[in-house]
Amino acid sequence: MGKTIKEALNEARKVLSVVSDIPQKEAIILATHTLNVSETYLFLHEDDIFEKHEKFTTFVKRRGEGEPIEYITNKVSFYSREFFIDKGALIPRPETELLIDEVIKNVKEFQAEELCIAEIGTGSGIISIVLALLLPKAKVIATDISKAALKIAKSNIKKYALEDRIKLYHTSYLDGVHEDIDIIVSNPPYVSNDFKIDKPLEYEPKEAIFGGKKGDEILFDIISITKDKNVMLLACEMGYDQRDSISSYLTYKSLKDFYFYKDLAGLDRGFVVKI
Repeated sequence: MGKTIKEALNEARKVLSVVSDIPQKEAIILATHTLNVSETYLFLHEDDIFEKHEKFTTFVKRRGEGEPIEYITNKVSFYSREFFIDKGALIPRPETELLIDEVIKNVKEFQAEELCIAEIGTGSGIISIVLALLLPKAKVIATDISKAALKIAKSNIKKYALEDRIKLYHTSYLDGVHEDIDIIVSNPPYVSNDFKIDKPLEYEPKEAIFGGKKGDEILFDIISITKDKNVMLLACEMGYDQRDSISSYLTYKSLKDFYFYKDLAGLDRGFVVKI
């Protein structure tokens, strides 16, 4: 006789407690994903035999070995919306929602809606999509060097029916993009190449994490591109310890109207430049 849902969840919780602060919650997420049912269904049927138990066990094992749950379920929540995610793109973090907030705040100051926004390194396309949803008159250009990431972005763009407003480019930075751009936004790789990352990050694409020998090289390139294109605004995420180097480079490029914003932990998380 097979395991009941309650028994399977209890076993999963023990396995996941090694890697998760919320093992019970993650066990439930994996169970609902396996059975394609609601959380309520699990509790109402906890004494039923767990169908697809072998599949569930495989998911739990993968998570127990450190694989992010988002890659197992192919789902990620961002800005109160659900998106498709896979190993070809970085998993968006909650603090990146602050990047969206900074763009929206400054767009209101411009009192302009029909903008052209370019996202450098779009990954799963989530930032571009949320900006397009929040700014219904804006056009968005989204670039990435990874074909795998662009495939994921294309899937998400289709889900939200934004094919006519978000244009994808398989390119580096904004190479080959000739449109007039008002705003550049980016959550680029900014970790130094020799930094020892945590195990879960090892599952994510390296080109979306490491930004060079010091880590700020790609950020410098984006600042230079912003200056050359004479856009109105640059909003960029960065590492918590990069404020001094970014500030120095902005000053070197004669960009004086900028500020840094912090995440919920009080750490420097990004910067905004007004041209």
